[in-house]
Amino acid sequence: MTLFEQQPRLSDRGPFAALERERRRRRAWITALVVCTVLALTAGIVIGTGADRALIAQVGALVGPKTLPADIAAVADRAFLTDHGREILTEVGARSAAGDDLRSSCEREDTADDHAVAGCYSGAGIVVFVPTDARVADAAVTTLAHELLHAAFDRLGSGEVWRVKDQLHAAIERVPADDPVHQQIEWSVGDHEELRDTELFAYLGSQVWVEGGFDPALEAVYARFFTDRAALVGVGHRVTAAVDGFIADYDNAVAQLTEAETDAVTQRAQLDADRQGYELDRASYQTDADRYNAMDPVERGRWRQDWQSSDGTSHSGTWEEALAARLTDLDARHAELEARAVTVEALVADAAARRAAIDAQFADVLAVTKALDPTASGS
Repeated sequence: MTLFEQQPRLSDRGPFAALERERRRRRAWITALVVCTVLALTAGIVIGTGADRALIAQVGALVGPKTLPADIAAVADRAFLTDHGREILTEVGARSAAGDDLRSSCEREDTADDHAVAGCYSGAGIVVFVPTDARVADAAVTTLAHELLHAAFDRLGSGEVWRVKDQLHAAIERVPADDPVHQQIEWSVGDHEELRDTELFAYLGSQVWVEGGFDPALEAVYARFFTDRAALVGVGHRVTAAVDGFIADYDNAVAQLTEAETDAVTQRAQLDADRQGYELDRASYQTDADRYNAMDPVERGRWRQDWQSSDGTSHSGTWEEALAARLTDLDARHAELEARAVTVEALVADAAARRAAIDAQFADVLAVTKALDPTASGS
């Protein structure tokens, strides 16, 4: 094997070679020390002043999209964004998605039966589920605001973010224990405790308003992104109230239908029973009338009868008087039964109409709830 070796430099030969090499090593160490010191000071200044986050924003501004899709722009128009908030949204980039597209974009499988991911934020931008049903379309406003706050949290200066974290942990203590946002936060954090601060920032900022607001310093941070945070929170509450209202109206209609159907069935059963009683009494009367008519006229007058009318009144008289009174009572009962039959048929018809209406109402509630389901493609 033949190796090609470079000839030694002049400085590497002779009695002063070792001294020269030592001087070069010292210069190299001094240069490295100076460079490291400068880098450390620069990093400290950048981190302390938040320039690191600003740098992220500048990079995002250079590489991110400059316009928003029409559907996302329409949602942003209703989200009370400040100019700065809209700038961040535009720099980060956002688009709408649903069904498999949303699941794959957000790279998350839902593990709870009663909630679903409606949006996400990552280096690829913001993805938002936008319901097409106008009655609940503003649910996307809350989702967009939430994801925007994740992006905003990433752009807080490292010197500021620690103060904000303390404020967030104080703020969550002011939220009532029964507020659903607590469970939402836990769902989003899951096993990734490192996400708690950004999730607190996003959930509290987009979904929670306490009387007078949170700590003024925290509200001042949120005010960089939203012109009216109380109104923003109100958007989500209105959507929730509307859906709850649809469901409550349906539940009330179901209760009324049950009452109407039960009443119709009860009235029909009672009518049928009274008709049977009437027919038995009518047959008994006819038997007695036939016997009476078959008797010798002289013999008829010898008989007396006691009877009771349908109202419970007791009577006594000749057989002829008894038969006449019984026939009058039967005719009155027949007329009453016919009148009740009309009423019962009206109750049955009303119950049927309620059933048809509630089927349509159920379909409407189903449509609204499906429109809010991010997992349903084409929602």
